[in-house]
Amino acid sequence: MAVRAKPIKGYQGLAKQVTLVTLLNPETGELHQMPRLSLETPVKKPRGGELTEDEVEFNRQLNSIRVRIEHCIGWVKNWKIIGTRFRCAHSIYTLVMQVVGGLVNWQTQRWQHAKAQMVS
Repeated sequence: MAVRAKPIKGYQGLAKQVTLVTLLNPETGELHQMPRLSLETPVKKPRGGELTEDEVEFNRQLNSIRVRIEHCIGWVKNWKIIGTRFRCAHSIYTLVMQVVGGLVNWQTQRWQHAKAQMVS
C-alpha cells in the first residue's frame, strides 16, 4: 500500500515543493544548483497591521502578471481536448498542448491585430 504525504497548504507549501536541479555550466565545467522553478508570492498583511505602500504596489504588479497567466490557462481550457479528462496516450499529450498553445497564440494575435485596427 502506498503512503501519501499530507499536502502542505498555501504558498509556503508550494515553496517547499520546489526542488533544486544540478546543472553543468558548459563554459566552466562547474556544477551549480538552481531551482526547478522560481516563485514570487504576494506579501501578506501582518496580523493587526497594514501593508506599506511598497508592499501594496508589489502585490499589485504581481497580480497584474498572475491575471494574464490565469487568462491564458482559461483560453487553453476552452479547447475541449484540454478542458476535459485526457483519455489518449500520454505520449501525445505534449504534442496536443503544443498545437492548442499555437492555436491560442494565433487567436490572440488575431484579436490584437483587430483591436489595433479599431483604434487606428
